[in-house]
Amino acid sequence: EIATVLPDSLAEQAGLQAGQEIRAIDGRETPTVAAVNFALLERLGDSGVLSFVAGQPGSDVQKHYEVSIEEWLKGAEHPNLLNAIGITIKTPLVAPRVGGLTESGSARAAGFIVGDIILEADGQPMPLWMDWVTYVRARPDQAISVSIERDGARQTLTVTPASVRSEGERIGSVGMSVSLPVIPQSQQRHFDRGPIEAMVASLSRTLDLVTFTIKSISRMLQGLISPSNLSGPITIAQVAASTAEAGWVSWFGFLALLSVSLGVLNLLPIPVLDGGQLVFFSFEALLGKPLPERIQVAGYQVGVVLVLSIMVFALYNDVSNL
Repeated sequence: EIATVLPDSLAEQAGLQAGQEIRAIDGRETPTVAAVNFALLERLGDSGVLSFVAGQPGSDVQKHYEVSIEEWLKGAEHPNLLNAIGITIKTPLVAPRVGGLTESGSARAAGFIVGDIILEADGQPMPLWMDWVTYVRARPDQAISVSIERDGARQTLTVTPASVRSEGERIGSVGMSVSLPVIPQSQQRHFDRGPIEAMVASLSRTLDLVTFTIKSISRMLQGLISPSNLSGPITIAQVAASTAEAGWVSWFGFLALLSVSLGVLNLLPIPVLDGGQLVFFSFEALLGKPLPERIQVAGYQVGVVLVLSIMVFALYNDVSNL
């Protein structure tokens, strides 16, 4: 459900309004926020018409909205898709209660414990968790005086957010996670599928991921998607850890996404990959004999250099974003 529509945004141009549910984008059903993000992700660097289907919650009446895009978010580094469209999604109001602390975070060193309720930061009230997050992110390496409630008593702690790099800028981080409330039934989506329906849905999802990966590679080669979005082992490990903390469903979903993406990359026509072997076999079938050994060796050498270059570049992106 749309919480707000930003002025002069694509969403406002299309006619979308706060309070509506986004039910489809470009003909793809969007029952969840993740589905909305994926549908928008497929249009990165694209031109044409972005179409929406939206309606009021609980109503079968829905309207169609369209907005023209031209090389949308071309070359953008780590784009915020919902913000780029100009909408915020309605989420449960989350109180600033500490749910977890990292071992090396400055919050643990400052004396915070799980269950603490953040009341004020430098004298400013913090009624919501996002108020606290926004305040911390804007103050890397700056000491913050924090009033908390612990076991019914008020205390004051001082914490200095570490400076970390995120999306090309320096932000503050204290190594703290929120204690999430129970999500209201009205904001939950339940999907009940039998074995056959689940298999069909999983195959459809896999095909979507394969298509998306191929499109992303093509658009990156065309310069429509920034190469800085290419991630390596450090980012993969970080995402794996965060999805594991979110629960086994999120973790297995990430592993499936990673497996499909690596499978597609492995089929690229680069000699050291399986896709390169298929190219050699295809030439052998057409010519009736294997390619000359010197050509195969040269192909492998080029392939090794290309793959190593991509790996080094991805690792560089990871280190740059730390």
